Amino acid sequence: MRKLWPLSLALLALALSACTGSQEPPLPALVAMGGEGEVRFFRARDLQGGTPNPVGTWTTPSLQDLAHSQTFGRLYLLFPDRLEAYPTSGFTETSVPNDPSVVQALPVDCTGGYLRLGQNKLLVHCPGTQKAFLFGLPDPGTPEEADLTGLDPASRLALLPQEGLDLLAYLAPGALGFRPAEAPGATPRLEKPLNPPLQTPWDLRADGQGRLLGLGTTSTEVRLYTLQGEGVSSRKVLGDFPGEAHLALDPVVGLGVYGQGFQVLEPRDSGPQEVYTRFTAGLVGQDGYLYLAAGTLLSVYDLVPSPPQRVATSSLGFAPKALAFLPVQ
Repeated sequence: MRKLWPLSLALLALALSACTGSQEPPLPALVAMGGEGEVRFFRARDLQGGTPNPVGTWTTPSLQDLAHSQTFGRLYLLFPDRLEAYPTSGFTETSVPNDPSVVQALPVDCTGGYLRLGQNKLLVHCPGTQKAFLFGLPDPGTPEEADLTGLDPASRLALLPQEGLDLLAYLAPGALGFRPAEAPGATPRLEKPLNPPLQTPWDLRADGQGRLLGLGTTSTEVRLYTLQGEGVSSRKVLGDFPGEAHLALDPVVGLGVYGQGFQVLEPRDSGPQEVYTRFTAGLVGQDGYLYLAAGTLLSVYDLVPSPPQRVATSSLGFAPKALAFLPVQ
């Protein structure tokens, strides 16, 4: 058995090197933060060190949400009347060129809307008008309206990649499922009831490994529902605080939940943390850190220890409502 130790240690080192976390050198990356009519870009390593000086600031009145596709090298910005796509190939740790974007008008008012990336499409959900649209990647062309027939207006939506398709996934108060976006009665489709049902669905994500993760509140707690294969499991998260909550997810690095406090679920369950702090935006970065905003304050946690270790808290000077992680050259 002793002869296996060098190989075992080498494999462990390789696994740990996939994430930066407590390690050097840091992954070159920016964190884009959208809110209060601006998008500000910060070096990830500056946020980890507690010295948040923006690399660049874009003026974006009425910004609703943002999302970054590393596969297609685009940063997508959602506004009430349009979707914009910016190339990110020229971004560095010191420069965020505001190159001309592709702009596509929206056919409805999307105030309060949000974005969800799929494998080949981008979903724009406009809950206020009970409409959702699909755009081809990388640059959005004419939108295709998703068929929401039969879905509860309170449903949260996402895209689930499966066999080359981007299926419309939904978290309703009483069900979690997916179906083709253009034809609700076609296949593949699956719907599972939720027990207990939710009073308010808050967030829905696909993890890139075939799982659907739905988060919502009952009258007494926050629950996470997971649809994998044809089975649904659920668990209580975030302790005894049944308020608004959201998911922070990187398919490789980890999974977290935040709202009244936060809880890392993968790679190791941390249990509820910082339960007296209300977090309003967050992400798990490919560098192995969890970034959480509470108003104008941003805290960064190293995911390698369990529970996660806070490495810095900084004042940003504005309150972001959406974060995106952008690895750069």
